[in-house]
Amino acid sequence: MILDTTALDTTTRAIATRFALLYSHASIWIMTGVLIMAIAFIIPHWSTAMPLLIIAGIGGQMLTEYNIHRYIFHLPPPQNQRAFNALYLCHYGHHDFPTNPKLFFVPIWFMLPVLVSGFLIYWAIFAILGFTNALPMAVAFVFVGHVMTFLGYEWYHMTAHLNIRKFAPEVAVTRRHNMHHFKDFSKMFHVSYGGHIIDRAMGTEIDPERRDKLSRTEFIRTLGMKPDDPRLISARNLYAAKLGLSEKQLLNAQR
Repeated sequence: MILDTTALDTTTRAIATRFALLYSHASIWIMTGVLIMAIAFIIPHWSTAMPLLIIAGIGGQMLTEYNIHRYIFHLPPPQNQRAFNALYLCHYGHHDFPTNPKLFFVPIWFMLPVLVSGFLIYWAIFAILGFTNALPMAVAFVFVGHVMTFLGYEWYHMTAHLNIRKFAPEVAVTRRHNMHHFKDFSKMFHVSYGGHIIDRAMGTEIDPERRDKLSRTEFIRTLGMKPDDPRLISARNLYAAKLGLSEKQLLNAQR
């Protein structure tokens, strides 16, 4: 058997490219650190319930991902500029500049409080139910199951926006996510692999028969807003340096 070293080199480079971009963001390092510490914490408390809690946490984060994307990141654009700016960094900006890698990832100031709040809620629930190991159970559910799945989401979402060689699951995610960006931004909210089941159950999946008939190019970047909306212009100018936006990009975005 002859080993195809060229294919191996290509695969290695493709994976290395992903990791290099993924870990260029401090939020990913923080979440990875949280995951490692959580795993180290639950190991001494390991029981047969732990794998079940982690699996349940994976499912919980899949639902959380969908609900945050649909009901928070796609909120009707607020008139208050400060609220608008926060949502711009969380998600509006990503639709405004979908190829800007600085906008691929969920800000840590948003995601970390969400996870901590979820952890406190489940810790309280497990304690109220009388579990003596409520703390490690909550850690396994949220800081292992949820965080592991969140990191997977960031991987798939990032890859969907990169023009690089992709593996089969990434191709499937990219095709679906492109429909959200370039066909109908009010559909196809899930990004992680396998999440299309949630879109289907919630009625936000695009019917394959209608897919090729949809064209909402006028809404691609701005979620139905006019490209020269004063709120968009203000947010772009405010974060131009942070996002590495050039004057030409800012002008083109208003057209």
